Amino acid sequence: MPKLTRLAWAGAMLPGLLAQLPAHADDETDTFRLSASQALRYDSNLFRRSSDERSETRSTTTAGVEFDKRYSLQRVELDANVAAHRYRANDYLDFNALNYRAVWHWSLTPRLRGTLARTRSEDINTFDYYRSFDRNVRTEHRTAGSAEAVLGRDWRLLGGVDRERRSNERPTAQDGDYTLRNLSAGVRWLFPSGSHISYRLLDGRGDYQNREPGVGFAPTAFEQREHELRLSWSVTEKTTLDARLAHLEREHPGLPERDFSGPRGNLSLQWSATAQVGVQLMLARELSAYQTNTASYATNNRIALNPYWTLSARTTLYAGIDHGRYAFGGALPGSVDEDREDRTNGAVLGVRWKPLDALSLRASLARERRSSNVEGFSYTNNAARVDATFAF
Repeated sequence: MPKLTRLAWAGAMLPGLLAQLPAHADDETDTFRLSASQALRYDSNLFRRSSDERSETRSTTTAGVEFDKRYSLQRVELDANVAAHRYRANDYLDFNALNYRAVWHWSLTPRLRGTLARTRSEDINTFDYYRSFDRNVRTEHRTAGSAEAVLGRDWRLLGGVDRERRSNERPTAQDGDYTLRNLSAGVRWLFPSGSHISYRLLDGRGDYQNREPGVGFAPTAFEQREHELRLSWSVTEKTTLDARLAHLEREHPGLPERDFSGPRGNLSLQWSATAQVGVQLMLARELSAYQTNTASYATNNRIALNPYWTLSARTTLYAGIDHGRYAFGGALPGSVDEDREDRTNGAVLGVRWKPLDALSLRASLARERRSSNVEGFSYTNNAARVDATFAF
């Protein structure tokens, strides 16, 4: 399943909300920074069980470096860190992670430009949809190149190529290890106001590796095509709209039982009511592979509302509420169609404080509740988190 559907939604929306909050001006001025952070997270139900709940406190210690510098028409970005994740009660889950993002914003001329990027991320698969007590660290790599050619004042020609690879410590049936290669082409039109709309066609080929035994009709390859529209619109001086609407078709050669298609996308409406108060409305629909004997794909429809209040230049309060509905389809022939549907509700309340330019503190409380029409998949989890980050 996509990243957001594998995470607790109440926790997943937190980084996205913080990215929308006003930041101190000094955060953007340094071209080279070193950072260190310490985070503690408490979960009342780590393994997301309907019974036999087990609490846990996870500690994450991170050291990182950021680099951002322009050389004439070129720009180079690097954001890398190493993180040590430690569990107090279940120390067999401990792991170390290396994460990075490196981007070269290249430009041959002001009218022909693009990016070359490489990213790597490591994290543990959460336990909400991967029903296991085992440690299963997921590693994701992505290498991508894009080009943009300026055609006149308003039009841009787009092209790209990327390769995405996901691997897990242990085989997973729902969305196993895979490598996906995509080619894309499209156009973008710029409005005089600075808003823009674009269309892209993405054509992809993928291979599965390390399949889990015992699951029937397990494909080894897939092909997919996606038509995508994106819109970025400055509705007013205080309101911005970003939207993505796509139609995905995925086919599995020789195994049409696993094929699926349909719409997916997201919408984010940001309203800054005043210089201190704002709110973000988010709508999203996800469509992804979810391969078990009773399902081949999953859809997830979500809505979230995230208000914030800037108390001062250094203190911000934020909150969020959300609702999601997961549905599973594509049961295999001969299997009982569970017609499974899960509903999730989440809430988060937090504060961010910068007592010093180099020090950022954050604390939050969250609650997530899932109900399911299939026995054993309902749960409630209460979470608390505190973070301290020092950057210089």
